[in-house]
Amino acid sequence: MYVLGIDSGGTHYRVLAVDENGQKLGEYSGGTCSHYYFPREEMVRGINENIDRCLETFGGRREDCRYIVCGTTGLDSKEDEAILIEAYESLAGFSCPVYCINDAELAHHTVTGGVGALVISGTGSIAFGRSSDGRSARTGGWLFSIMGEEGSGSWVSRMALRHLGNCLDGAAERGPLAELVSAETNVHTHKELMDLAVAIGTPPWREPKLGALVDKAADAGDPYAAEIITKAAHEIFKLAETIVTMLQLDAEPDFKIGIWGSNIVNSRRHREIFTGLIGQRFPRAAVILPSKSAAQGAAELALDRLKKNG
Repeated sequence: MYVLGIDSGGTHYRVLAVDENGQKLGEYSGGTCSHYYFPREEMVRGINENIDRCLETFGGRREDCRYIVCGTTGLDSKEDEAILIEAYESLAGFSCPVYCINDAELAHHTVTGGVGALVISGTGSIAFGRSSDGRSARTGGWLFSIMGEEGSGSWVSRMALRHLGNCLDGAAERGPLAELVSAETNVHTHKELMDLAVAIGTPPWREPKLGALVDKAADAGDPYAAEIITKAAHEIFKLAETIVTMLQLDAEPDFKIGIWGSNIVNSRRHREIFTGLIGQRFPRAAVILPSKSAAQGAAELALDRLKKNG
């Protein structure tokens, strides 16, 4: 007997299998299976492949699975939920219950334990919160095509590319950021940058991950890189402030704000600026870093639901 915890993000699809005692049996990380990126058949094929790779690591059989919990990007409506539930319930060999939730809600449960606010600055950006009396709210998470995802890794990458464009135009001084981005993307001309922009704007909207380079350039003294990170931190702070205000979380006895996503968790500069802004606005708030993965949180939630529902 085992349960599956799944973290279905915009970049990776991570599967974790644990036994009834929460002990890891197997895990696998593959490519994204977002229903916004792929047609249904291709999405389901990707889900099957990722799950099978996980089961192969411990000889697991599909019929022995007792529960599946999937925290997924792109679950923003009842229509999204219906598409995803149908896809998972169509997987051959599984007869167990399936529970799909937005990846922000899963991350919130994983970091805060269920009460407080959580901001994500990963591939995208979003905030989710829940009060001790059960009220919940979310903000952000809109696709970049309508000027969303502010403060996210994708946003940081696009700002870095915009700066490279300004350098090519002669409108900005070329420094460490432009040099690092140009070398990483192999973009040296207007035409090459335009070709990259077209590729980014075409499904599945793949773009270079430049967050770490922006951090490196900022540490090297590049003012444009430092400005990008500062702006990103302010955007993520605004998401947190909105959720706290909507749910009056600053009145909670145990006031927690969790952070999630590599763009903030792995960026010392971003994290410190964000934490400073929170401290100024909400002095009682404790900013909490993740202590486990989203797949671990999903597996724990699967075990909890299995115990409650028999």
